Amino acid sequence: MKNFKAKKFLAAMALGGVAIFGVTAPAQATIEVSAVVKVDKEVVNWDKGAESDVVAIGIVSPPDPRGLSLTREAAIMSAQRTLAGIVNGLQIDSDTTMQDFRVNDTVNRKIGGVLTGAQIIEEDMLSDGGYYVKMRVPFYGRNSIAAAIIPELAQGEPKPFEKVTETELPPSEVQTLQTTTYTGVVIDASGLYLDETFSPVVYDTNGRAIYGVKNLQPSKVISMGMVSYSESAQDQITQDRAGSSPLIVKAVEVRGGKNSVNMVNVVISVEDADRILLANENSHMLESCSVVFIK
Repeated sequence: MKNFKAKKFLAAMALGGVAIFGVTAPAQATIEVSAVVKVDKEVVNWDKGAESDVVAIGIVSPPDPRGLSLTREAAIMSAQRTLAGIVNGLQIDSDTTMQDFRVNDTVNRKIGGVLTGAQIIEEDMLSDGGYYVKMRVPFYGRNSIAAAIIPELAQGEPKPFEKVTETELPPSEVQTLQTTTYTGVVIDASGLYLDETFSPVVYDTNGRAIYGVKNLQPSKVISMGMVSYSESAQDQITQDRAGSSPLIVKAVEVRGGKNSVNMVNVVISVEDADRILLANENSHMLESCSVVFIK
């Protein structure tokens, strides 16, 4: 991205908020660092499946009089600070944000490492000699947010999924569910104002939890997340995650946790919960995290 012009910076400011950080250089020179942040899905990207991430921009203008390397370093620091602020506000589960979770020393240390190792995905010198840098922190994979938090959430060996011993479903449907190879599960929560999180739970209307982080291998959740968030059953994200033959059910409501109103968990009927659990006996789509929430 050569010859990044000031007018692009002004356009970005018009689209989103601007956070200003003062950075004092050792030689008693003060640099004003501006980080451009568009706080919407273009910055906090929950809708990219296993590639979901947080992106932030750091800009230093005018440049540090001591040279390009310090100007670039200040821009990186700005982007990292902005990333830290966004990450701290992410919802870990229905009751916990990252800010809450970082009281755990292990998590705090790991998240600090993730932020320090944020990836530079775009950078350039400005026309006035200042510097622009765009950085990302991945949600999943190595050196990711999930790698820092999921081991603490999972805590031990996965809990087996519930077995359906009694159901109101007709025997013919039970047999079909247990013998059909489904490629995934799609839960349609459109219109219910579902919020995103790293650790959602699927409940039925009787309060039975049928899918949660404690049912899953931590390595699987770290690599791809528990669910993908999508806009429709036809989206590429849905097809990539749930495959060509998913079991599709409709959520009846969304809910928070015991101590919150953060609507990150989905509630389905008892019959649909039975359908998912019966189908999973053969297809194992829950173990593979082949789950999509449609928002």
